[in-house]
This record gives sequence, C-alpha cells and structure tokens, in this order.
Amino acid sequence: MNNTIVKWFNKDYDLGADISKLEELGFKNSSWKDDIAPSYSNHKLQIFFLNRRKFKEHEGRSKFSINKIDESGETLKHLYETDYFYKVLQLAELSNEY
Repeated sequence: MNNTIVKWFNKDYDLGADISKLEELGFKNSSWKDDIAPSYSNHKLQIFFLNRRKFKEHEGRSKFSINKIDESGETLKHLYETDYFYKVLQLAELSNEY
C-alpha cells in the first residue's frame, strides 16, 4: 500500500488506505486540528479516517466516516460509515459524476 501516512497534530497518522486513489479523484487533505480524525474532501464529500484502536472516541465506529459538505466545507449531513476503502472510492467516484 502506498501513501498511507499523513501528519496530524504533528505526528504520523496511518490512514490505512492508499490516499493517492482519492487524490486522483480530486480529493485533498482537509484535516483540521479540531477534527475527530484526519480527513480528505472534495467539493461535496468529506471522508474521516478513524482509528478505533488508538482513540477511545472512535470505538464502536467504522474506519471511514463520510459526510456531505457544502461549498465552504461545512457538514450538511452524515452519509455513511464503512470499514472498506473500496466502498469509499465508489462513493468518491459517484460524487464526481454529479
């Protein structure tokens, strides 16, 4: 797997997914220091990369959490959670079609 590490709070954070696949679809690192986890977004979706082994607040959640966002990046609605990156990529591809 390539491109799985990003800096978050000045520490290496393993996303557990090849982020270059999202970057090819126009997603960019949208991580913010107050967020629950690192994220990547385009103009419609924000994908959070949760780590339930490391963070208590992620326990009981899936690895990937996807939100619909507006043009300023504000969350409009929680859409989906999954443990499978291929499903994240499917939604990312769909978001580019509409």
